[in-house]
Amino acid sequence: MPYLSLYRKYRPRSFAEVIGQRHVTQTLANAVKANRIAHAYLFCGPRGTGKTSTALALAMSLNCDKGPTPEPCRECEICGRIMAGSALDVFEFDAASHRSVEDIGEVLERVSLAPAEARVKVYIIDEVHMLSGTAFNAFLKTLEEPPAHVVFVLATTEPHRVIPTILSRCQRFDFHRVGVRDIEENIRKITAAEGIEIDEKAIAMLAHAADGSVRDSLTLLDQAFAYAEEAITPEVVTEILGGIEFDLLAEFTEVLLGRDISGALALIERVVGEGKDLRQLVEGLLWHYRNLLLLRVDRRGRDAIVLPEESVKRTAEQANSVSAEEIVRVLDLFAETDRELRFTSQPRLLLELCAVRICEPPKAAEAAAPAGRKEREAARKPAPGAPAEAEVVAEEVKEEAAGPVGLADLKRRWDEVLGGLRKERQGSVAAFLREAVPVGLEGDVVTLAFNHQFHYDQMMKGEERRKAAGDAIARVFRREMTVKYEMGTEPARAEGPGEQEEVKDYLSMFPGSELEEE
Repeated sequence: MPYLSLYRKYRPRSFAEVIGQRHVTQTLANAVKANRIAHAYLFCGPRGTGKTSTALALAMSLNCDKGPTPEPCRECEICGRIMAGSALDVFEFDAASHRSVEDIGEVLERVSLAPAEARVKVYIIDEVHMLSGTAFNAFLKTLEEPPAHVVFVLATTEPHRVIPTILSRCQRFDFHRVGVRDIEENIRKITAAEGIEIDEKAIAMLAHAADGSVRDSLTLLDQAFAYAEEAITPEVVTEILGGIEFDLLAEFTEVLLGRDISGALALIERVVGEGKDLRQLVEGLLWHYRNLLLLRVDRRGRDAIVLPEESVKRTAEQANSVSAEEIVRVLDLFAETDRELRFTSQPRLLLELCAVRICEPPKAAEAAAPAGRKEREAARKPAPGAPAEAEVVAEEVKEEAAGPVGLADLKRRWDEVLGGLRKERQGSVAAFLREAVPVGLEGDVVTLAFNHQFHYDQMMKGEERRKAAGDAIARVFRREMTVKYEMGTEPARAEGPGEQEEVKDYLSMFPGSELEEE
């Protein structure tokens, strides 16, 4: 027999076996008991959290020879067929690869036919948000008034992309990321059943790396088991994850706490020499500093940290040697660096710059940094009898406006806009706008087009972000402008001279360094 992956071998077969989603499974079990099954369900949530497995468990509960029952026997013929994926009346449809109106039409043609062998026909449509607009419209009528013998289960990781008319016709269940403790316990149970020897620290590392996905945890466990010669150790897990081990994170943190710039740069050199991903290092440091903050401000923080006891002890010692304010400052710098690493060809330079900023003495850092929020607010506060801030800005803009502005000017000076955002501690807005392209300028109305839905959505979510963008454009061109946002198809923005200039400014701190060319 061919080897069966652990996530397939141990896939939940009933509501009771689904991990960490009791708010969903208990509701469905009660509905089956009371014979109050809806004609359509929408299962939403991250990957690997049990959406499709729950849908199959529902199909078994409705069609088991001893049912309908929330506890299917798993021994009758129909249960066996559903578990094997060969049931004639349980259809799994992947909307990611079959998203056209013709594809959905083939499914709908069979809906009106009576079940061939089961009590109820169950259609499971995975990644339903990928259906085209015309496919959604074709599906809508059937979903609104399906035959009595049909139940639809729609699954998606992006419910906001499902059209409202579909959402309104479904009972919605939100699947949560599974807790680390639950994933750890599941790994222990499976390794015991499989006779796999595994270290407790390795279990914690696998559970943390799974990021709430039970399936991902078992895929990683499979990989670790194949790689390990004997027991699965933390070293084995580190190798397969390609991540950063705790000892390196702790060592890096100690160097930063000691404000040892040379030591920090040497550690970055070592990480680069070992071929490790610098973004993974930053993400690991974010996670480690988050643990420091928990231990510093919350007496129960130790319970929220998933590490072996000796690692928790070392983390606690570091937390006790630094203030909560300093931890938050460093977290902000790492978070900003993590965002910028996604859009740069110079990851090492960005991380080195971050390390230098962290290691600067507090007074020097305060003097070099832009004014904090409170200081800026105090500076902007008008004197008694003076005009309000908005009036002052409007007057300045009106007085200093310098001639007409064209679209070419806007594109040419776009890096100045992004640089101004960074100076105002609006790094996240700069990161989102780095993927925007100025495509229109009519009067004082600027149109920005995004090539990635994520960046567009992030800008549309926050009014403060949009205001920051408008203020940055106004500062560069000395005039108030209205900004419109849209999804577009223009070429992605290339790395601009602004980032190169920032890198060159940094390199001047290290004599003999040169900007690396691609």
